Amino acid sequence: MAMSWTTRGLYEDLLTSNLAADASITLLDTGSAETIELVLKSHGDLPVQINVSGEQVLVSSALWEVSQVKDPADFNRAALKLNPVNTLSNIGLIDLGEGRELYIMFGELSASSDLRHIVEEIRVLADNTIEAAELFADQLR
Repeated sequence: MAMSWTTRGLYEDLLTSNLAADASITLLDTGSAETIELVLKSHGDLPVQINVSGEQVLVSSALWEVSQVKDPADFNRAALKLNPVNTLSNIGLIDLGEGRELYIMFGELSASSDLRHIVEEIRVLADNTIEAAELFADQLR
């Protein structure tokens, strides 16, 4: 049976991975869960968050708040059309509380994935986040 990652174990292995030369890597303890925060220098200091929960590794990066989008319904339609052709990543929406919502780019892997696959997911997600920001720039206020 394959090893299953924990957030702390993944953090420690990322520190010694080939990704470490391109990213600052921090482990944040939010009280309820641990999160790995990466800042990718090669992608304009793009922040990426990683959480391990149960059998999944979730990799995500913020795009922008819904309030920054000119026409959220039009944007949602465009994002849904992009999702099926966007390699390894999807656009989602999370609730920030107090009436605020945030669009994110995210990808998921099995918690038993090899480190090289997780690093590949991080890099692809970063590329896709930058591409989405460029593609949808005209939809922002």
